[in-house]
Amino acid sequence: MSSNQIDLNLLRVFLEVYRLNSITLAAEALDSTQPAVSGILKRLSKQLGQTLFIREGRGIAPTNVAVQLANDIGPLYVGVDNALDNLKSFDIQHPRTFNVFVTEPMMLLLQPLVDTDSTMGACRINFQLAPNAQTQLLEKLSRQQSDLAIDFGSVNHPSYQTKHFHRDQLIITCSEKHNIIQGEISLSQFYEAEHVRLKMRRTGVDGITAVSKIPLKERQIMADCDSIISGLALASNSNILCVAPRSMSLVYAPLFKLQALTLPFATHPLEHYMIWHKRTEKSKAHQWLRNKLFALITQKAI
Repeated sequence: MSSNQIDLNLLRVFLEVYRLNSITLAAEALDSTQPAVSGILKRLSKQLGQTLFIREGRGIAPTNVAVQLANDIGPLYVGVDNALDNLKSFDIQHPRTFNVFVTEPMMLLLQPLVDTDSTMGACRINFQLAPNAQTQLLEKLSRQQSDLAIDFGSVNHPSYQTKHFHRDQLIITCSEKHNIIQGEISLSQFYEAEHVRLKMRRTGVDGITAVSKIPLKERQIMADCDSIISGLALASNSNILCVAPRSMSLVYAPLFKLQALTLPFATHPLEHYMIWHKRTEKSKAHQWLRNKLFALITQKAI
């Protein structure tokens, strides 16, 4: 069958189902209904004379024909979308809200910078805590439910672009009135003390364990938190220790009356990366957003 006999709109729906591996999710992304999307797939399969998806458990799975078709036409559609997006002008004086997934440290670091920036025009940046699972984060970026993400670590995926954004270091905090630790902390004091255990949202791994360059022995864990602010609040009114990024401690240690001390062992830095879907690579609006955030974090570093 020649290409001019196939409705190209059917191919766009096919690509959305293939990308999300779900008729239901594709229908939501396309602002359509599940029966309508199913009907389009049936029409396309009939026109092509090929089966594109088969039932697999409660979901669907692409056939080899579908995989080959998606690989052949997917880049072409991305190119068309990018070309059309590039033709659209972007004016910061036209109201627009960008949604950005961030970690807690990035939210607390970037929000004040955005609030005090006089060059935002009519644009707003809405920061939201990133989903725990990387798959969920990437899915929301793919479905354009978020414009980009700033998260711990990079992403190795052909559909996404990443760029290093910010480097930080973990330190230890404790109350200014701590009955033993004052001014500095030794390794023995670190192990003898009680701790708040902070887990990284994406991996669920203890933050200090993730960055330590040496194997850590068991500590006395008195509380588990996934919020650094909660951990700092606990440390402020007790003898419990809490780790925190240095950038956060500069702001919140004085407010919570905490000591900010260097850890008594070597650690890797905390690396934040900006992550976005490649379909937005050349979008003028998304370029402005990425450049704005990079400018703000660079200004902060200076």
